[in-house]
Amino acid sequence: MRRHQRLLLALVALGAWGTAVAAGEVSIVAAVDKTSLDVGQPLTLTITLTGDLSGLQAGPNVELPPTFAVASRSQASRLSIQGAGVERSVSFTYVLVAQEAGTFQLGPFVIDHGGQPLASDPILVVVGKPVLPPGSEDQLRYIL
Repeated sequence: MRRHQRLLLALVALGAWGTAVAAGEVSIVAAVDKTSLDVGQPLTLTITLTGDLSGLQAGPNVELPPTFAVASRSQASRLSIQGAGVERSVSFTYVLVAQEAGTFQLGPFVIDHGGQPLASDPILVVVGKPVLPPGSEDQLRYIL
């Protein structure tokens, strides 16, 4: 009898998952680990898509200001089941390094979901010049 109960429970859970995903909406959120940094320091940008991702053809369109170099990128998926609700999310993480000082806008980042564009809010990042001791501008710096 336990085998039948497990099968029934699995079917109910699968049915709840299908319903929750079909009824869910999609959101896109962009976040950074800091909004102020110096030239050469890393900045972590994470773009997270949450909800019904079945119509998603590709990741977000990531256009960055030319002053930012992409040091690394990664992707992670998450499936969370709580009660009768299921939430699916995919996160795209970029480690960026600013090459020059200034104020820059990252985003908005856009995805195409079932023919409809969805966009995150833009993020302003202030990049300052690296702090050097007085008189050291003309000296060579060595990093060990």
